[in-house]
Amino acid sequence: MSRTTRDNYHHGDLKMALIEAAEAIIQAEGVDGFTLRKAARSAGVSPGAPSHHFSGTKGLLTAVAIRTFEKLGGELNALPSSGIPAQDLRTQALGYVKFAAFNPGLFRLICRVDLIDFKDPAFMQASFAALTQYGHAAAAYFGQEPPDVNKRVFRPYMASAMAIAHGLAHMVTEGRPALFLDTPDPDSMFIETMLPSVLLATWPD
Repeated sequence: MSRTTRDNYHHGDLKMALIEAAEAIIQAEGVDGFTLRKAARSAGVSPGAPSHHFSGTKGLLTAVAIRTFEKLGGELNALPSSGIPAQDLRTQALGYVKFAAFNPGLFRLICRVDLIDFKDPAFMQASFAALTQYGHAAAAYFGQEPPDVNKRVFRPYMASAMAIAHGLAHMVTEGRPALFLDTPDPDSMFIETMLPSVLLATWPD
């Protein structure tokens, strides 16, 4: 172990170093290419360190998922609001799909409830906070109350709004635009030239 790694360990930075290492591996190789051993090697610590600090693979991947939702929330909640419900909902959905397109490995991770502890309180809070603006936009469009973190109830309008954006995001991350767009970068062309029209047809003004 290097001196720098030991110093970071004593200053409480080892957890973040492991999260960042795991995140980089998933970005580069996908979640299926991730192992605790790779994360430990990348962070410059012993193979047992990730299990010690995160209680195994699920613990570390849950921490990465929390950080991913924080990033997603930072992007979605910073998007401009026009005050026009349909337009705001389309803006949020477009931002969601773009995040997935630019972060396919991490996006796939947050969809894998078999790999993360989706009942972890910090994960639940991060996932809810990430979609705050999305939830408000959907509620305004459908004339419903916005989601409440303290009321975990099924909301059909929110399920509908998320299903559309989530499906489109998966369509892009799986490379489906290449089936009908013969261009060097079909995903980007789909997002920039076709997706706005798809969203307009879904949620018209």
